[in-house]
Order: sequence, then C-alpha cells, then structure tokens
Amino acid sequence: MQRYRPFATVDVRHDYFADGSARHLVFQPHADTSAFLRRFDMVLRADGCSLSISVAESKLQGIWSERMDGNEPRALCFDVRCTDATCTYYTEAVTVPPRAQDDGALPAPLLAVPPTPAAPLAIVALRLDATGSNDFNGWTAAMGVSYRLSMQSRSTIWKYLLTGDWRGRALSVVDQRGEMTFTVPAQERLSNGQYALAVHSAKPIALRERPSQRFQLRDVTEVPERVLISRLPGATPQRLWRETVRGEPTTVSEIFVHS
Repeated sequence: MQRYRPFATVDVRHDYFADGSARHLVFQPHADTSAFLRRFDMVLRADGCSLSISVAESKLQGIWSERMDGNEPRALCFDVRCTDATCTYYTEAVTVPPRAQDDGALPAPLLAVPPTPAAPLAIVALRLDATGSNDFNGWTAAMGVSYRLSMQSRSTIWKYLLTGDWRGRALSVVDQRGEMTFTVPAQERLSNGQYALAVHSAKPIALRERPSQRFQLRDVTEVPERVLISRLPGATPQRLWRETVRGEPTTVSEIFVHS
C-alpha cells in the first residue's frame, strides 16, 4: 500500500468573516506545477479556505532529484481565486506579514500579482525544498510545513444617505462607543433627481460580514436628544463607489436609510 505524508499546508485567514476563516477559495496550480504534481502523484486537497499537499514516500527521491528548475529552486505555484463575486470588494491587496504566526505557521511565500482585471487575489509559491539545506534527510525531516496567508478586509468611508422627509429635525449620526465621529448632514442630489442628507464617517471603517458598530441616528433639535434609529445598518461590499472626500479620491460605502 502506498504511504503518503504531508508535504505542506496553506491556511487562509480573512478578518472580514466572523470566524476569521476565508471562504469560497480555489487554488489553481500553474501549468508547470500541475504537470509536476501529476508526474509524482502528489495529492491536493482544498476546502475553500485551505490547501494541503501530500506526497508518496516512494516518490521522495524522485522529487528531491528535481528540486531545482534550471538554476533556480523549484516552487509549486498556485493562483488563489475566489468564487464569491464580491470578494474583491471586501478584500484589500494581499501582502506578506512580517513574521511567523503565534501558532508557528510561516507566512505563505507570494509572487507579485500582475495588475490585470483577471488577476488572482494572490499567487502562492511553495519552494520544493523550503529548508534550502541541500540535504535529503533534513528535507524529509522538515516536511509538512504549515503556511498562513492572511487577507485583510477593505476599509471605506461609510456614507449614510438619509432619504425621505426629515424636515424640522436636526439630525446626527452618533457612535454609542464614542470611537467614530461623523460629518454634519448635508443635502445631496441623487442620480434619480431626488435629494438626501449625506453623512460621512470621519475615518475609514473596516467592512465586516457582521458589523459590530453601534451607530445611532438621533434628532438633536432639543435636549435631551431623541433616538430615531437605535442601530443603523452597516456597510455592505456591494455598494462601493469612488468619490472625492475632503479633496481626495476615496472609496465610499453608501448606506441608504429611509424615514
């Protein structure tokens, strides 16, 4: 019976999601990587948030003999893509963290992603010999490396658009925790010709699957202030726009609130 052992795993984390685990990912091997994996019967498994590679013990010597690709160390390269069409809206450009994680996972080595519309989220390049020791026994002993790819949520200016009849009221968006401030509502004409009151967050706010913020809409015409909406909705990835905020082109999340 053929015996297999772990070669490498890549776990992908994403702070957009409540549990911190990425979703809906696929790992597409590059053509030369795919051919190499087939030739040595290396087994891939992926579950939407991680990739694992296993290798048959009987193939170790053959794999070791091809650890170089010409004059360069051979690497197994995978495009990381997402089947969720909104992923690019809530995901920042992927970068390598500066150090290993607390659980010992190493930062996943990445290649530069070409700036094209069809580009993947990231390109993972796993060196066949991660030890660089040029020692077969050391290589097999160190096999089973755990890598971590960390994705960060996009941060945007949250823009509340208050539509309907708010006449006779002085409105204010207030953070119950006191961590975020908002601009004074200003009248803005919408694309359909109607008018709304626009309120912007003073700073970008990270998008989240389940926003934890507790922003309220209050009527501050009189004291004490009156709470009109006890918890305003959070931003969603589907309503991203570019507009000029304080003289700078800025990514804005529009959130409509009706009276």
